[in-house]
Amino acid sequence: MGGDDSLSRPHRRRSLLVAGGIVALVVVAIAVITGVWFTRESPGERSLDDALAEFRAGDPRALESIGAVVQRPRPGVYVAEGSGRASIDFPPTSQSYGATIPVIVRADGEDCWTTEVDFNEDFRQTWSQCVRDGDVIERSNLTVTRWDLGVMTVEERADFRCDPPGTIIRTGARPGDESRYRCLGTTTSVSGITTSEVSFTLVDAESIDIAGVAVPTFHHVEVDTLEGPQRGTTRIDYWYTVETFLLVRMERTVRLRTDSPIGQVTYAETGSWRLRSLEPLR
Repeated sequence: MGGDDSLSRPHRRRSLLVAGGIVALVVVAIAVITGVWFTRESPGERSLDDALAEFRAGDPRALESIGAVVQRPRPGVYVAEGSGRASIDFPPTSQSYGATIPVIVRADGEDCWTTEVDFNEDFRQTWSQCVRDGDVIERSNLTVTRWDLGVMTVEERADFRCDPPGTIIRTGARPGDESRYRCLGTTTSVSGITTSEVSFTLVDAESIDIAGVAVPTFHHVEVDTLEGPQRGTTRIDYWYTVETFLLVRMERTVRLRTDSPIGQVTYAETGSWRLRSLEPLR
């Protein structure tokens, strides 16, 4: 009995050393992950130089007056000021709008254009719109968001297509008139189709101060009700110039519950912005 016990002692010591080593490695790993998490950087504002370079690499042709309702907005990089915050609850993290927000308008075919809003260098949304028979329609919208989770960065793309396109402004619309349409969306993080039931209402004609100038605008409010992998509601207020349909102001309130590989995640966002000037940097 005594001999067997003496032979087993080195084995027990080795087991204790191995177990201690594993615990130490786990502690170090947790410390590294925690350190990276708390020292991660928030995304900065989107560089105006980068926005200009990206725009100039595309098609900067001047646009002509079309349609009975609007002219298409002049393409270029506009500069907005704003504030806001977007967050997810798991893992808990958030990002703020940049103090300077590039708003990029691009020609997209004969009667269409896109408006891209770069809320910061990791968060942007792009709308595709056209004029059809004097009405303004929405074809699609794309949101791209990157989240810094400390040990990795995750990019989420939510792509919504409206087929048939939804009418945003109808010729002869009056305050209170509402348009309803449906868009279907997919995301890169989870399979399945999200259905967005859209209500787009003309609130009224309002004057917005841009660089000391009273600019006539149409104020619209969009309310989206989402079902599927993404669930919840979004409300976005838009102010478009009466003559050119240039987006000059936006207010956003979003709350969504999203399926993900790690379970359900709640996304929340509030914020607003307004153009500094009606002249693009080009």
